[in-house]
Amino acid sequence: MIEKFTTGSFFTNSYIISNDKKECIIIDPGLNYKRVADYIKEKYIPKAIFITHGHVDHIDGISYFLDLPIYISEKELNQFYDTFESLYDMVGRSNPYNEGMLDIRKVKENDIINLLGYSFKVIETPGHTNGSICFLMDDEILFSGDTLFNGSIGRTDFPNGDFNKMKNSLEKLKNLPGYIKVYPGHNETTTIEDEICYNPYLNE
Repeated sequence: MIEKFTTGSFFTNSYIISNDKKECIIIDPGLNYKRVADYIKEKYIPKAIFITHGHVDHIDGISYFLDLPIYISEKELNQFYDTFESLYDMVGRSNPYNEGMLDIRKVKENDIINLLGYSFKVIETPGHTNGSICFLMDDEILFSGDTLFNGSIGRTDFPNGDFNKMKNSLEKLKNLPGYIKVYPGHNETTTIEDEICYNPYLNE
């Protein structure tokens, strides 16, 4: 089961993936996350957090689950801890996370994470940030973070963004089967096929 919650002034999507044992994985817990965190703790047994990239609106809610393992790209950790690069500066706050305070599980291209009866393949998709990744669940669902949106893509003008890397990452995603459903970090759900047809960044 997948539930979506949109929180914060950036209207960021966070996802809860659960099984029949009420265990769950949290993807990108963002800003203004207390209500969602309370809901998760009341309804589920949280087991892990997956992070697509280290911007404030995708990581701030980790603070409610400091005992959980955090799966994040090994290339994203510098950005994750840095107040400027993680965009905490943008919201007028200091980054609350320090090295050693979290259970970090570093992942890389083609790693397979088997949790809660599901399989997640890590796809490195730099561009929005240098260490952006997507999680492909059971070869059917792509959690794309801020790489691919419905009809658009993530910005590349933030620290460590690179439009040329983004283009290469989009080419990689275009090679996925068209039936794959895309759950993005912002905006509505889509499919690879629809994005190839209608997204101007994919159908050039």
